[in-house]
Amino acid sequence: MPTTAAAGAELVPLFRDHLELCNVQPGEVVLGFTDTMSNEAYVTALAGAARVLGADFFQIVVGCDETWMRSQAIIDAWKGSDLVVGMLTTEWIYSDAHNAALDAGARTLMIIEPEDMLRRMFPIPEIRRRAEVSQALLQAGTTLHLESEAGTDLTLSYEGRPVMIQYGYSDTPGRWDHWPSGQVVVAPLEHSAEGTLVLDEGDCLLNLGRYVMSPIRMELREGSIVSIDGGTDARLARDHFESPRDKRSYGVSHIGWGYEHRANWNALGLRFWESGGVMDTESYYGNLLIAFGTNFLRSLGGENRAPFHFDIPTRNHSVWVDDRQIIDRGSFVVPELQLDCQEGNVE
Repeated sequence: MPTTAAAGAELVPLFRDHLELCNVQPGEVVLGFTDTMSNEAYVTALAGAARVLGADFFQIVVGCDETWMRSQAIIDAWKGSDLVVGMLTTEWIYSDAHNAALDAGARTLMIIEPEDMLRRMFPIPEIRRRAEVSQALLQAGTTLHLESEAGTDLTLSYEGRPVMIQYGYSDTPGRWDHWPSGQVVVAPLEHSAEGTLVLDEGDCLLNLGRYVMSPIRMELREGSIVSIDGGTDARLARDHFESPRDKRSYGVSHIGWGYEHRANWNALGLRFWESGGVMDTESYYGNLLIAFGTNFLRSLGGENRAPFHFDIPTRNHSVWVDDRQIIDRGSFVVPELQLDCQEGNVE
């Protein structure tokens, strides 16, 4: 992370280009929402970019906890802004405050990854196109089925739930996104998940900042994990699930896949200490992302309010929407999502 906020001056052009994608207009209000550990260089860049585009900018700084969510003054500030850019180091996405802002028509955006990752995965039209293709595929069905050579055999229903896509910027009222990103997710019905999920070697226990070294076998019944078996990684996963002492933590939160061909699966091991690599693994091209715990984000329509959220990106899964196969062992089989010989070089 930069050691001085002045480094943000160099980032103004990058942030300006991104705010243009977010459709920031002259006279709009851009709120930089931060805590005491946020990257001040990003705040400087955001302020400069907003002013270049003729928007009004202001910043709110809160402590590194969730007490601010009880403040009606802060919630009103979110609701009264056109674009809220959250650069917090603590959880805020799954909150009543965030949902109230979205319901009021605010656009919300998360920025926390290191600068080079913002540049490498800067939003491009191809990622949005894949997002919309993925959204249509999920909207056409009601059931997801997962299999893997490691032993996964899991079925989930999401009938009636909205499909949420991420393409890296927030450009319409009531929309949330994360720069950088490229993924589609849906919140399954809370009691629908049935079967076995096996996390294989090289999959990610994202909250723990580590790759799985030996397989973890999870049995799910009526939407929740009922057992976690394996070696050291399984023990660490069990400890993490048990930490909030809340049975809702074991429920499936959301599930989907990534389609960002510029994402680097190995980035988590190189940069997790500075919040890097999270979106690389979550958005990785052809991955399966499954999460557990809270999911009451407006865009997902979930009902789980657990004080816990655990994202687990995986590779080498096969995925079906109803009877249509979308991914075969980590590779897309749907032509509209496949890379052609030139597309891998899109910048």
